[in-house]
Amino acid sequence: MSENKKESTQDLSKQNKKLAQRTESLSFKCEQFFGKNWKFVGGFIALALLVLAYELSEISSRMQSLEKIVFENNSKVVLTTSDGRAIKVTKEPLKAEYLKQFATSTFVNGFIVSRSQLTNNFEKPNFKDYGEALNNIPHLKNILINFIDNKADPEQNIEINQVAVGDLRAYVQWLISAVAQDKLPEYIAIKDYSLEKYEYDGNKFNLELNIKVIAQSYILSQNNYISQDGIFKIISQGSFDLSKSSDINPYGMRINRIKVNPIVKSKQETF
Repeated sequence: MSENKKESTQDLSKQNKKLAQRTESLSFKCEQFFGKNWKFVGGFIALALLVLAYELSEISSRMQSLEKIVFENNSKVVLTTSDGRAIKVTKEPLKAEYLKQFATSTFVNGFIVSRSQLTNNFEKPNFKDYGEALNNIPHLKNILINFIDNKADPEQNIEINQVAVGDLRAYVQWLISAVAQDKLPEYIAIKDYSLEKYEYDGNKFNLELNIKVIAQSYILSQNNYISQDGIFKIISQGSFDLSKSSDINPYGMRINRIKVNPIVKSKQETF
C-alpha cells in the first residue's frame, strides 16, 4: 500500500513538472514573439488608441451638436402668423413687468376716440346703433374682438363676459351721444400718461391710468378751434391667460371690467 502511495506521489510530481515546463515554454515563446515583433505590436496598439481617440472625438462632437439642437428647440417656438407664415420666436421668461407694459400700452392706444375718428373725418355724423359706430373705430373694435370674451366657446370653456361687453357698449353709446350733443373734441393727441395704480396677483390685474392729452375742439359760437389740455382716465380689471393668446394679444390679456372717463369739449363738465 505504501508503494502505491509512492507511485501516485511520483506521478503527481511528474505532472506538475510537465505543467511547469509547458508554462515556462509558453512564457518563453511569448517573450520571443514580443521581442521579435515589438514594432508591430506597438504600432497596432498605437493605431487602436488613435481610432479610439477619433471615435471619442466624433461622439463628443455629435453630443455637442445634439445639445445645440435641443437648446434651439427648447429656447424657440414656431408660431404661425395670421397670414399663414411660420416664424421662429425666441422664448423669454414671462415677467410681470412685461405684462404690465403690455396692458398699459393696450389701454393707452386702444380707447381714445376723437370726433374725426368716430365720424370718419366728419363724413358720417349719425349712427343707427352701437355696432355701426364700432365699425368706424378699428382700434376699439379690436379691443372687443381680441381682449374681451365677447363670444361663447364651449370647447374652450369660454363664456361671454357680459359685464365687460356692457362696459364697452356704454362707452361707445356715450361717444355717440357726445357727437350728437357736440361734446366730443374734434381731434385728440396723446402727450403723456401715468400709471396711478397697478396691482398684479396670480394672473389678475387691477389698474388706474391717467392719459394726458391735448384736444382741438371746434367752438361753434366762436367759429374757431380751441386747444385744451385734459386727462383721459381709465380704470380696469382683467387677467392674463396664455391659452387665449394670439398674434395681436400674445399674453392672452382679458378685460373683465372697464370704466372710461373721457374729456369733453372746453367749457363743459367732464363725463
